[in-house]
Amino acid sequence: MTMRLQPLHILIVAVAFVIGVIVDHVFFAKLSTSSAIQPAVKAVQARLSALPSDESQSVVADQTVLPPASKSLDAILAERDRRQRTTDLEAFINSLRPADYAAALKRIRRMPGNNDRELASRLLVARWVQSDPNAALQFAASNRGFEYVADDVFEQAASTDLQGALERAKSLPSTDLRYMALRGVLSFMADTNPAGALQLSQTLGDFPGNEPLSSVIYRQWAANDPQSAALAAAKENVDGWRSPVGQVVRTWAGQDPAAAANWSLSLSDASAQSRSISQVMRQWARQDPTAAANWINALPQGSSHDAAVAAFAYTLAQNDPQYAVSWAQNIADETARNNALQRVSREVMWRNPTQGAAILQAAGVPPNLIPQPANRGQPAGR
Repeated sequence: MTMRLQPLHILIVAVAFVIGVIVDHVFFAKLSTSSAIQPAVKAVQARLSALPSDESQSVVADQTVLPPASKSLDAILAERDRRQRTTDLEAFINSLRPADYAAALKRIRRMPGNNDRELASRLLVARWVQSDPNAALQFAASNRGFEYVADDVFEQAASTDLQGALERAKSLPSTDLRYMALRGVLSFMADTNPAGALQLSQTLGDFPGNEPLSSVIYRQWAANDPQSAALAAAKENVDGWRSPVGQVVRTWAGQDPAAAANWSLSLSDASAQSRSISQVMRQWARQDPTAAANWINALPQGSSHDAAVAAFAYTLAQNDPQYAVSWAQNIADETARNNALQRVSREVMWRNPTQGAAILQAAGVPPNLIPQPANRGQPAGR
């Protein structure tokens, strides 16, 4: 019987910690901000749900024996099958000894794939924070660029002693470390008391060079209750990348883009409405371009329609330049149409500096709107 269950035992142990962390909120709360790695989370949950309940409980109760990693990190990164790579990453993280965490996290930071790097980092940090939060915090304080670990440490600490975690976070001497620690505390609060978290964030000072602490709260609030978050955000008079409306709408669009787009139409300020619709459309066009196109086609002509079309066309330009141009050409206002065609052209020229101009001209873009090939480092106007 023991021999027959051995492979299953290995699988259970590989996923048991991840699910435990999800229950404790640390892992799941952080992954919710990155839609690109959600399939990995769902895959882990699906594997656990397929296990008999008595076996899964017995393994979770005894995590002292970890499966040895069958592959090195380099071998895992060379694996082309994404699902296998995720499984191997889980096994690799679970096989590490506490003394290996620091070196492994530094190695993970050099991983080439953004999604894999994010997943592996979150798995390791979550495990470290659960097993030895003080060591994790000491590492964050001693290694520049790893201050973000304090976010997880203090979110976990706040779950057991909110006031104590807050006071400790406020006392940290390093500005960057203190900022991340406060993020963790506010992130925990935002789950159950987002209005209180916002009020508290206003008393904690400014942190130049970092996004406002309120942005963290609004994103989490929007993930739990987007309509309430949107109503609160609309009352704040903040523009640009700091706008809480933008934070809410981007999060909302990842869950229900149609609802986010329809709410955007309710904004009384025309410029805010256009910005909000554009943000929704850029995400919606990637998730479901057909549904996004149908929503646009149902809009009456006007600034909101033009903003939606411009954002939709810009997103399409990444994969289908001709289709993007055809959409941009449907913008009624000449200035808005030319601006949209220029943005599409910059995107196409950045992605295809050799043939981009010919593609754009063939699609009907006037030559004066086609820029010179851009530096591959960053497309102009993005």
